[in-house]
Amino acid sequence: MAFWSKLFGWWRRDRTPADTRTRPDREALLERRRARTAAARPLPAEPAPAAAGGVALPAFRASAIDRPGLRGETTRLSKARLLLRDVFTPAQPVTERSKFAGRLGVLARLIEILEEQRSHVVIYGERGIGKTSLVHILSDIARESRYLVIYASCGAYSSFEDIFRAVLEDIPLLYLRDVDPTAIGADAGSLADRLPERFDARELGELCAQVTGTRVIIILDEYDRAESDQFRLSVAELIKNLSDRAARVQLVLAGVASNLQELIGYIPSIRRNIIGLPMPRLSPDEVRALIRIGETAAGVTFDADAIGAIERLSNGSPYLVRLISHHASMIALDDERLEITLGDVWAALDKIVDEAASRIDRRLIAAVDPLVTPERAPLISAAARAASTPDGWFAPEDAQALLEGRPEAATVVPMLDELAARGVIERTSEEAAPRYRFREEPLPTYLWMRIARDELRAASLSPPAPTRSVAS
Repeated sequence: MAFWSKLFGWWRRDRTPADTRTRPDREALLERRRARTAAARPLPAEPAPAAAGGVALPAFRASAIDRPGLRGETTRLSKARLLLRDVFTPAQPVTERSKFAGRLGVLARLIEILEEQRSHVVIYGERGIGKTSLVHILSDIARESRYLVIYASCGAYSSFEDIFRAVLEDIPLLYLRDVDPTAIGADAGSLADRLPERFDARELGELCAQVTGTRVIIILDEYDRAESDQFRLSVAELIKNLSDRAARVQLVLAGVASNLQELIGYIPSIRRNIIGLPMPRLSPDEVRALIRIGETAAGVTFDADAIGAIERLSNGSPYLVRLISHHASMIALDDERLEITLGDVWAALDKIVDEAASRIDRRLIAAVDPLVTPERAPLISAAARAASTPDGWFAPEDAQALLEGRPEAATVVPMLDELAARGVIERTSEEAAPRYRFREEPLPTYLWMRIARDELRAASLSPPAPTRSVAS
């Protein structure tokens, strides 16, 4: 949206280095040290042979400072490999705007809530849907508009006092109303210095209400991991206090949940002070936009069949789009190709299935293996896809809808009950409307990708032999 891009200008609060060297001087010094280290211990062009048998050992393809061209690869292939690792990062959130795809409507709405409505926000959705990436991009954009943004990640045993004392350590004392910014030493210290040894949400709200000269956004990510009811009640009370005092401090909570109430509980007093923002799955256009970022950055291309397969397999999950695209593109580069084909996507499924299996109790895999037959595979695949909800729970109707009226839909419930009897999934006790959930989180992805791979093999659909082109 153009409304926020026009408003933002670059600003960062400078911090004085611990020593007297400037940042460019320190970077130059580090570069000289790296050069001396490399000269003293040059990397071989090829991996050194093993001590026994003369078999070459595996080796890294680039240096630790991300310099391509090592180990005999052409420069173009090496650069593409490095760049794609930064774009298709399934294990890490997106932190750079140039690598952020889609979600523009959600991002614009989030900014509008914070800027126009001065409200607190709760971002919720299923795991791997892009919540952490969204708040990182929000942080970058807000800082350009001179917001002070502090990010904190919650844990199972997060303490209200510990979390917010650490947060206030990043807010300079000079932003307090009773501090003269021209006074000597006004730029030293933080709001945490004004906190008593023990404090509650009311005292913290009173202190935050004294902030002036800026606006503060506090992001509490992975809020669903906080198990303490007292922690959540204190955060709710803080939100109420900040709103009642019209404080220039706003909270953004992000976590795995199906709805707003799952994250904040039923607390009527703060309902008007917060706005829930659900994270939808990626649309086909957004999936293609994410893939296009990798193509543009690295100079590779995904053919139409490969893109179509990634769209179907990812089910709108940014995590799966990046995971499949990463493995498929690395397979193509290993074959010295800059074009990623459907065959590369198929080959990527082997790696994804193996990685998922390594995270699952082997007893669960052994229990479900006998049921993964050609006849039952569509049923299990539908159940695995239906389980992609924030909490993993799904109803039989969710799986039946994915079968699109096929005859197998009538046998969904007996199949789910058999999986429950084998201990693969758990079942709620409600007889009228039972719901189901797989015992371990990676299990649905494992089954879904494994069945897709096995169906391709069974159909003997072999991709055409790729045209080998040497990049230079």
